[in-house]
Amino acid sequence: MKFKIKVKHKGGDEWWEEYDEKVEDAHIWARDIIKRFNETLRPYEPPRELLRVEIIDDNNKKFHNWIKRTYGMSVKFRGATVDLMYCSRCGITGKRYGFYSNVKIDSKFRKKAYKECHTAQIEIRR
Repeated sequence: MKFKIKVKHKGGDEWWEEYDEKVEDAHIWARDIIKRFNETLRPYEPPRELLRVEIIDDNNKKFHNWIKRTYGMSVKFRGATVDLMYCSRCGITGKRYGFYSNVKIDSKFRKKAYKECHTAQIEIRR
């Protein structure tokens, strides 16, 4: 999985670091690597702080790859402005409300199997 982490020195500069690691969860890995670094500091090194983790490319197919269906336009749905989204890997649909990055899966895909992309692909084939 390719991901990048935003790190900063306590009270100092911020920067991004890119990684390509075989991990299940990039957030846990990043938190552990920063903790390990801070535990092994040399006397002149300031401790680091993890600010953010962003997935660049997820090879394990666990997460949905959401793409906007209404190219450049939002639509009204029950009084709210939403973006209509679909997963390019498994084909399920959902809605993104406002400026939030998370997508609410449509009610016809309510089963627990649709929460992760690899299990949704199996469920759709049935």
